[in-house]
Amino acid sequence: MGGVSDQRNSSQATENGDYPVPERLRETKSMGRGFVEYHLPESKRTEGVLWSAFLDYRLPNGAKLHILQQAAWCPVCRAFVIAEELPSVESLEEEIRLFQTGDPNQLRIWEFVSNGAPVEDRIAELRRRIEWRRSRISPPRCLHCGNLEIVPIPEIGEFRHPQTGERVIVTSSGFADAAPWFAEFSPEGEQLTDQGAS
Repeated sequence: MGGVSDQRNSSQATENGDYPVPERLRETKSMGRGFVEYHLPESKRTEGVLWSAFLDYRLPNGAKLHILQQAAWCPVCRAFVIAEELPSVESLEEEIRLFQTGDPNQLRIWEFVSNGAPVEDRIAELRRRIEWRRSRISPPRCLHCGNLEIVPIPEIGEFRHPQTGERVIVTSSGFADAAPWFAEFSPEGEQLTDQGAS
């Protein structure tokens, strides 16, 4: 799930990149959200991280750009959280190159996640992301509190807790019914608006 990409149909986007949020989603008390569950056997605790498909940057021209997300440890929240994932310009340019050369694996993945949107929509979105990424100054933030001192954590396998050193095991991942979280952030990842549960 690392780097959860925007799987909304980009052909539904308005001219400035906004996606209409169906009223039924705004009114619902729960919806499917990507999650990873972590078990800490020594302290007998379980922690979970929830992604949101409705977190966006509000760009200077008024357009929106979906926030790529990763699981992380936040020492301010003292918990595993969702944080920004900042892909490199090079990785974004490579993705464009794979689309333009007709890489069959890349096209197969896009066909699966795009809900029928043309490849040109994805390339246009990648170009907007490159423009944003080139001007981004700050490192990735915790999307809950804005802290810059996050530690990315794996979404599969085992690892040592970044603070305590305790063994952490990824026990499950998928989609969970949870309250939706709608929020907008500045291009530097500072929260501007918030609706719903984080």
